[in-house]
Amino acid sequence: MLFRALMLLLIIEGTWCGYLFYQRAARPEPVLPEARLMDPLFVEDVEPLVTQVQKDNAPYDWMQLGEALLGQGYYSHAALCFKQFARLMPASRLAESRIAYCLERTGRTSESTDKYLSLLETTEEGREGDRERMQIRYEIGRNYLREEQTDKAEAIFRENLGFLPARYQLAKLLIRSDRIEEALPLIQESLQRVPQSLKFRELELQAYRRQGDMDAVNRSALALARAQHSVPLHPGSDFIEPYRLQYGIDRRVEEFNQRISGGTLDELAGELEQLIALLDNRPTTHYPIFLMRLAEVNLQRKRPEQIGKTIQQLNDLQIHNAETLLYQAQSLGMLDEWDQAAELAQRAGLLTKDPELHQQIADILNQAGQAEASMAAHARALRLKGMLAYRENQLAEAEALLDQSLSLNSADPQAWYDRGLIQLALGKTEAARSDFRACLNREPRHGRARRQLTSAKNK
Repeated sequence: MLFRALMLLLIIEGTWCGYLFYQRAARPEPVLPEARLMDPLFVEDVEPLVTQVQKDNAPYDWMQLGEALLGQGYYSHAALCFKQFARLMPASRLAESRIAYCLERTGRTSESTDKYLSLLETTEEGREGDRERMQIRYEIGRNYLREEQTDKAEAIFRENLGFLPARYQLAKLLIRSDRIEEALPLIQESLQRVPQSLKFRELELQAYRRQGDMDAVNRSALALARAQHSVPLHPGSDFIEPYRLQYGIDRRVEEFNQRISGGTLDELAGELEQLIALLDNRPTTHYPIFLMRLAEVNLQRKRPEQIGKTIQQLNDLQIHNAETLLYQAQSLGMLDEWDQAAELAQRAGLLTKDPELHQQIADILNQAGQAEASMAAHARALRLKGMLAYRENQLAEAEALLDQSLSLNSADPQAWYDRGLIQLALGKTEAARSDFRACLNREPRHGRARRQLTSAKNK
């Protein structure tokens, strides 16, 4: 009797162990990119997620792993995770939309479109459903464009005119097929909704050029120069950004940004040095950015030797720009080598249109004893600042800044031209004409001033 009980217990235990072994063996293993192709910091962060899906095979663990891979651009591997999530939770629309996106990003546009069409048929009613339908239709249209099925793309964009990116794509298709008379009203309606739209202003300029209407081209070009707002052409990708910031290099950078908010300059320099050491030799844009920040911090700390070392690291990366030249110039100024500092500052002025940098150049030249050159740089800084105000439609401020610029350096033809543009925008045609003439008096080869003067005469 005891023997039978022991045998029964052994059979039950063996069966249960076999079942558990089968369950473990039947679980899909996550497929990851080769470790040598991944950022080691990302590998370190993703290991616990891999362990978790291997342990529990839970749907939300698969989703989390998929989102981590998605944030780093590993779309095909992320898609496998989302497919496992969908198998475990077949009713999940989120998983299907993630799969559709990954298929789109890996060039499997036909499969992606099928997924999106299936999602489109089952969207809910109401405002949220309307937003989802617009987004899905737009993604389908972009897939058709990639497949050069322009008729299908045009048709679905026409169904989606409430969505600005779809209106943009439709207008672009109309221009490409020389249907300018149909494209222009669509563009103008869109510009009424977003008057400072960079993308729609670009389309407007293309359309007028196709028509050969040079007066309209001139007006559109001026409006384009003041356009600021950009229609998002890839709005479906916005959801990826939080996942990118949670893992790998980007997670360390985010943690750094949170830590340094209240620190001293010495603490900030130490944090930057640690982060630069961590990022060294990794394929990331953060490395040169943090070198630039370290140069700025050491400038505030008045450490010219450290600035020189950091600039050399940037030069080794083939980074030679106005900012690096100015850091060098300011560090030389700390060592009272003002002649060299002034030379570098003048070179920096040829490489930038940033008004703040030109003001720094003016300060360096002034400290170097070059008062006339300093005044010209200060005038240039005011002019550039005025044109920023002009592009932001702050015309009164722009006019005042150009007046100040000309009071310091009336010999600058570009300042007269820029003030002429502002006068035109203010409706002061006669004043604009006078400024364009003043520009040509100082620079007869200024073609844009001549064109504007001709255009102003015709008004």
